[in-house]
Amino acid sequence: MILGKCPYCEGSVIARDFVAQGKKIKLYTCEHAQKVYDESESFVFTAESTCTFRVYSNAFLRWNKRSFSQYEMKKLLQDGQVTIRLHGRKGTSEYFKYVIPDKEYGVSILWDEEVEKEEEKV
Repeated sequence: MILGKCPYCEGSVIARDFVAQGKKIKLYTCEHAQKVYDESESFVFTAESTCTFRVYSNAFLRWNKRSFSQYEMKKLLQDGQVTIRLHGRKGTSEYFKYVIPDKEYGVSILWDEEVEKEEEKV
């Protein structure tokens, strides 16, 4: 399924089902960012890859957000940022932050930016 245009190379970003450590997750990847296992069992980009945009749906698990949804990825690709809901350590408190594309990590949270109240509906 095509979600939008890559923020770096204008290729199509697609969603794929992926299994990591026995759990099903989504991988959002640019069509020009292919990875394979090499001789040393490392997961590396192929020589034909011209882009590195890849985001796993569990990227925000550390902040108690179980999944970065396809809707959130579409909005990120369309608007250049998206508001996500994160949770405190015990899962009781919640807060909202902006997420933007990041060349090195796929996506980054803007910790120093406050989310405006009307955008907290996502």
